[in-house]
Amino acid sequence: MNYRGGYAGQILRIDLSTGKVEKVMTPVHLATGFIGGRGLSSYFLWKEVGPGVSPYDPENLLIFAAGPLNGTPLPSSGRLTVAAKSPMTGILGDANAGGYWAPELKWAGYDGIIIRGKADHPVYIWIDDDKVTIREAFHLWGKTVEETCQTIKEELDDEDIRIACIGPGGERLVRYACVITDGEGAAGRCGIGAVMGSKMLKAIAVRGTRGVRIADPSGFKKAVDQYLENIKNDVWLENLTQFGTPNLVVHRQKLGLWGAKNFQDDLLDDWENISPERLTEGHLVRILGCLGCVVRCRRYSRASFGKYGTCYTKGPEYDTINALAAKTGITDYNAVIYAHHVCDQLGIDAQSAGSSIAMAMELYERGILKDNQVSGLDMRFGNSEAMVEALFMIARREGIGDLLAEGCKVMGERLGAGYFAAHVKGLEIDATDPRRYVTRALTYSVATRGSCHLRGYPYIDEFITREEAEKWFGEPEVSNLESLAGKGKMIAWSEDWVTLADLFGICKFAWYRSRKFNNLIVRGVEIAGNAFRAATGLELGGEDLLRCGERVYNVERLFNNLQGMGRKDDFPPDRFFEEPLKRGPGKGIKLDREDYNKVLDEYYLARGWDSQGAPSPEKLRQLGLDGM
Repeated sequence: MNYRGGYAGQILRIDLSTGKVEKVMTPVHLATGFIGGRGLSSYFLWKEVGPGVSPYDPENLLIFAAGPLNGTPLPSSGRLTVAAKSPMTGILGDANAGGYWAPELKWAGYDGIIIRGKADHPVYIWIDDDKVTIREAFHLWGKTVEETCQTIKEELDDEDIRIACIGPGGERLVRYACVITDGEGAAGRCGIGAVMGSKMLKAIAVRGTRGVRIADPSGFKKAVDQYLENIKNDVWLENLTQFGTPNLVVHRQKLGLWGAKNFQDDLLDDWENISPERLTEGHLVRILGCLGCVVRCRRYSRASFGKYGTCYTKGPEYDTINALAAKTGITDYNAVIYAHHVCDQLGIDAQSAGSSIAMAMELYERGILKDNQVSGLDMRFGNSEAMVEALFMIARREGIGDLLAEGCKVMGERLGAGYFAAHVKGLEIDATDPRRYVTRALTYSVATRGSCHLRGYPYIDEFITREEAEKWFGEPEVSNLESLAGKGKMIAWSEDWVTLADLFGICKFAWYRSRKFNNLIVRGVEIAGNAFRAATGLELGGEDLLRCGERVYNVERLFNNLQGMGRKDDFPPDRFFEEPLKRGPGKGIKLDREDYNKVLDEYYLARGWDSQGAPSPEKLRQLGLDGM
């Protein structure tokens, strides 16, 4: 069974130590067993990066991976996976960015780029269809993301090329440095930008002039029409178009899920100042979307912040509002938008940066961090000037910024304050406080890249019917929010299902956000599967596709097990078991260790893993991984 479309058909392998550039065929077994995107990157990390390779070792791989639906006319199919062994966690790390870069890579003729080695001076890679060159980048080193992109475009005399690059944060190995695509798409988590900086690679510029072949054009058009019809009837997606991801601000306050002031509070005082309406009325310049997206959840905003003046920037997203506003206790939209802009331009992950600053603010207020340790900054919650200045210091690794650049886990270790470090496996907890719902706590804790709200879909029990729960999970009580029954199995299934979006290269917001369980199957498996089959000519049914998601998740777990990760690492922070929520709808609630262990055991059983979280020989045999 060979692919007849969808895939570009070749992968670039580049060794920066030797300058060797090689083009290899995209293996058919990857297309049929791992699909692409995150499947491709996870497979190569598993096969080629051993436990003795450190994140900054030249032998660590840096992978840019597209999916088979990138570059096709399917709406919202512009997502890119960037991966490496993570400096944050020491395990598998990947990050995801939208926009135009992944489609451009496909149009240039490549399904992915695998980079090994380290250049002896700053370089960037220029991909112009078949022509691939490694160029000197002395003149780019030290530049911001915007300056880098503009300089390369002028140098190559093409305003339309697509660029993925790092900022000063990646050059200085800020542990959570990110990769930015086209000046605004942040592949933020896990510190992949620091790996890129360790290889002395400043940027990858791409120009592609080819299309992506579609094996069955009429079938693909039908799938696109089905997709558009399904999306236009979804109320959730209407809210995304109207307000973007900041629409979640109201939801988080209503349910008390903020994790405000470094998870000391579940509600955020003066939250109305950062409401979606306030963003729209006072800061929104225009609404944007990624390539071919009909949802158009991106915001382009304006902000003026004190001595720093006025900025125009992509965003903010809910995740950056959570990190830079709620966690730090700052509700000035001008400060939050400007801080978001600074993170993008310096190439640092706003979620980890905000979390690290918030932790420092709590430690300062508790007297653990002293005045002589904070470089003259007033590190109290709510101080927007201190937050913004700290971001610049992080990217320069200057003063207190050198400690903040390490992230919460290392900060806790160095200061003897690990209890206040809100992370799982070294990656800071993002998006929400999981204490109220054990399903969210489990999803964050077993996620294969460290804490992540996007590795699963723990909200299914909020809307699934008893009949659907019994059909899919063999337990009607999955539909009962108060019951633990079947929740481990639900999370395991949701991870396999959510993984498909990362394999295809589809945006999760357009693909999986729905409050009807049946729609998760229709849009997420049936329609997306129809598009995949029509694009590639590969006859993989719904169960085959879900099995691919399961296979990738197990490969990622195998990789992490080899790095020493196991059951001991699949737990949320102790603080969430010790301190109850204070005043929201979940007042008095905290995680229960007995309940959590019960759901974790059920999750392992559903996964076919042993009691310590290692895939069993039988599971590996079922997935065809035993002989690989």
